[in-house]
Amino acid sequence: MDLRTDYFRAADEAAVHQVMKLGTRPPAESFESVQARGIDPTVVLPHLVAALRGGESPVKDGPDRSVWPTGLQPWHPEAPSTAVDLDDPWMTGPWVVELSDETRDALAGIERRRLPQLTTQWGRTDEVKNVERIELMRLIHQLGVLARRAQKDGQHLYCALTG
Repeated sequence: MDLRTDYFRAADEAAVHQVMKLGTRPPAESFESVQARGIDPTVVLPHLVAALRGGESPVKDGPDRSVWPTGLQPWHPEAPSTAVDLDDPWMTGPWVVELSDETRDALAGIERRRLPQLTTQWGRTDEVKNVERIELMRLIHQLGVLARRAQKDGQHLYCALTG
């Protein structure tokens, strides 16, 4: 599945829930956001965070928790043992996850002078090696700006994933 991934900043989970419950606009249109098609927060983004921290292997900061949909996930051990409903929002999306504040703070530390180095390091990751270098550099810069603004305003970073 080719996921659309939009990173955005919001005050808190309640603000995200309010937008998602309305369902009239995606969070990327309701909050300041960065489109990052295919840059998922669990597998791909940790490679950038590892590069920021000077490490070679990705750090498992990934999304700490799901914010949307709400309710019990069908695969949760306490979920009723019935056939999985393929129309369940957990199966169809959209999904929103909150990134850890450690990830936000690492991204907020991106400096312009490090963009070429970070682009080279992250560009070696299998999932982004086919992305043009200039696009990757632009994305790193945009994620850094978004994270700095979130950090400055005491907000959190989220990622909306849609199919």
